[in-house]
Amino acid sequence: MRKLAVLVIALLVAGCWQTRTRLYRDDVGVQPFAAGAVVETGPDRKQTHYALTRLPKGRYRLTETDKGQDFGQGFELGLFPLPGAPSRVLIYQAAALDHPASEDWTRYHGLLVITGPKSAREIRPDCARDARAARVSGTVAGKDGACIFATRAALEKSLLALWKSHKAAEYRWVLR
Repeated sequence: MRKLAVLVIALLVAGCWQTRTRLYRDDVGVQPFAAGAVVETGPDRKQTHYALTRLPKGRYRLTETDKGQDFGQGFELGLFPLPGAPSRVLIYQAAALDHPASEDWTRYHGLLVITGPKSAREIRPDCARDARAARVSGTVAGKDGACIFATRAALEKSLLALWKSHKAAEYRWVLR
């Protein structure tokens, strides 16, 4: 069963935008939301429930609360301003809770657009579909199909290009 879970996670993140280091290690993130319950609705209209907890250095812990095999799993989440974008557009950096402090563990990146005091939309970049924005910084897909950014400047340049491309958000967050 554990091997199946690893395979499913690998398929879900294939094609994403990631780094192998903590680009925002010493930065204090912004915390636009209070701690509480989060309902995420995906493109298939399926809802996933999470608990959002505030952590030091402006970080969050986002933990799944739905009963099932992913119960208790989640991410350490940091939100940071995207230079050149409106203040409501934030970069997210997410690290799996079982490896958040490890320096060489993968971090996933995308955009969180604040739409209200208790709501946001998430834009998850895909390396193949969003290749044009990734190439703005000279980044191309690695052997696993993901775009792996070597520097913070490259990531931010490509995320800004992604924002300017008007890619629609596929995920909606509502805080309860």
